[in-house]
Amino acid sequence: MLDGAQFVEALSRLGYPRASVLKGTEFDWLFDTAPDNLHLLRVVCNRLNRSNVLTPEELQAYKALQESGKPILDEVTLAELLKTCLPVDGGVVSQGCSALCGGGNVTIEDLETELQALRSEKQLKQRRLNKLQMLATNWSANCSASQTLLQEGSSAVKDANSALATENACTNSAVENLSKETTKLAGFFQTDPHYLRSKDRAAPPLVAQPGTPVLLSQLSLEPFLQQQEQFTKVLTAYTQRQFFQGISNMTETSTFNRCQLTNLSCCSEHEEEEDEGLVELRKKEMAQLQWAYIVAQYQLVKERAKEHGDKAAKEWLVQRLNSSTESLCYLQVRRLEPDLRSEILSIQSEIQSLMLDPVRSALRDCAFLLNIPVVRGDLALQLARQNYYTSRQTEVRDQLLRQKAFLELVHLAQDAELLMGKRVMKQLDEILKRLEGEAEAAAQRETNLTQPHLTQVPYLGSDVKQQVISSKDTAFSGLLQMLELGKTPTEREDPFQTYGRLETAAFKLQQDLVTVQEALDGARREQDYTGARLESDQDALDQVAYSDIVQPLLRPQVCAIATPALELCPHAQELTIVLDELEVKQKALYTSLQDIVGDLNAKRRRLERSATLRRERELYVYFHLDPRLLSRAVRDVEAQAGVM
Repeated sequence: MLDGAQFVEALSRLGYPRASVLKGTEFDWLFDTAPDNLHLLRVVCNRLNRSNVLTPEELQAYKALQESGKPILDEVTLAELLKTCLPVDGGVVSQGCSALCGGGNVTIEDLETELQALRSEKQLKQRRLNKLQMLATNWSANCSASQTLLQEGSSAVKDANSALATENACTNSAVENLSKETTKLAGFFQTDPHYLRSKDRAAPPLVAQPGTPVLLSQLSLEPFLQQQEQFTKVLTAYTQRQFFQGISNMTETSTFNRCQLTNLSCCSEHEEEEDEGLVELRKKEMAQLQWAYIVAQYQLVKERAKEHGDKAAKEWLVQRLNSSTESLCYLQVRRLEPDLRSEILSIQSEIQSLMLDPVRSALRDCAFLLNIPVVRGDLALQLARQNYYTSRQTEVRDQLLRQKAFLELVHLAQDAELLMGKRVMKQLDEILKRLEGEAEAAAQRETNLTQPHLTQVPYLGSDVKQQVISSKDTAFSGLLQMLELGKTPTEREDPFQTYGRLETAAFKLQQDLVTVQEALDGARREQDYTGARLESDQDALDQVAYSDIVQPLLRPQVCAIATPALELCPHAQELTIVLDELEVKQKALYTSLQDIVGDLNAKRRRLERSATLRRERELYVYFHLDPRLLSRAVRDVEAQAGVM
């Protein structure tokens, strides 16, 4: 099929000077949008060559003819001229025919002879025309076949070029990524260049590169330690300010002795030694308060007793006056007066005895109870102070635990980085050893390939077969030893290593190879024949085995003519349909497997190229059973980053 690339090739074949600059894709629209011009484009692309192009001399002559002013027939003028010449030609032809028919000199024999000659000439021209048409047909077929082969070759070349370009791009990207990763890894640390050439296998000294640190060992711990030291000083000052001197004494003296009620008569000696002025003042105040309370209560009791006595006498007199015994005489009253007086005296004596001992003791006990709110307030104050100092101690403890956690975290990070560094150095040593071995092997191969006896062709002379192989010619000696491997010295015809002996061994090896190749071909043919026979037997067995299974599922609507094959397998058509479906499913499965394998290979290549993907895969494989472990590890890493 024609395209823009063939059009550009035709232009370059015709000698267009700027054909190398043109692109074939820019002329594809000519073959798609102009179907009427395909014949012209086919002629231009397939048949035109340099012979159809005007030479510079012809072009100059045409320009000179134009400049001379002579008339030049163009297409329109030529068409008009031909139209004017047609009647003239017809008259001339009619006149010639009339002259030919009117002449009496021509006989019938001459006319028949001329007719036979014209017929033979016509047949000859017809045969030539047929031959030319056959040649043209063959040439067009050959041209089409050649064009098809050329297109197939071009497409194959394009596919190979694209595949090679893709592979080259992948290789370049892989090499570039490897170079970048190597440069990045080399930027982390620098090693002594003499170490690579040294013979000892000691670990090279690592020196941190100046720049952005990427490892914890590259960071200076001085700012962190200074911060922790400053934090320790601040915490110490805070502790000294909060926990003043004597706090332990205050807590130790908060015992049962300070919780007892204050006594009016005495006070503890320990309290007097501790704070004598405050205790004396507290004793005086409490004594005055108790005395005032006792006096007030005593007066209150006396007044209440007097009030109750007057009230009782008044009630008694009122009752007496209002009672029915108003008619008692004065003499009876005079008789009852001594009894009443004696009873009043006994009552007064009882009241006096009650006022002396029980009331005073009760008043004194009530006065003692006045100390309870004061003692309760002291205990509440001590409890508040104790809670305050306990909260401050808890805060100091939390700060100390936090500082300890920071230090332990830094220590663990340094230990982990140290282990990782040792592991990396071990891997680098292994890689270095392997690279050194590869370099030595490459140097040895280069030395072997650059030997003089391999690069220079020796002059063997006319008697090559009788000439002994030199001991310096290690290549031919080794080749002869390889060819005669397994032979005993008695089996060798010539005791010397000659070129004839080498040629004989090579010829024998060639014969053995031919024999082995023929045997392989025979075995392959036998294997193909056996495989075909086994496949035919298997097909027959499958047809016989599955005919009973397919028969109830697919019953033929029309009974076919009984043949030996149908007698052997009466449901071959239905079985063929089932087998075709199975084959389609197998092809689909194979395509799916190819897609899966391609996806796996692509993912593996991406994992090999990207260190980030490899790290994510390791994290997923390690933490896929416990997402909480992953989140905890991520939080730890973020905490480390925040601390740094």
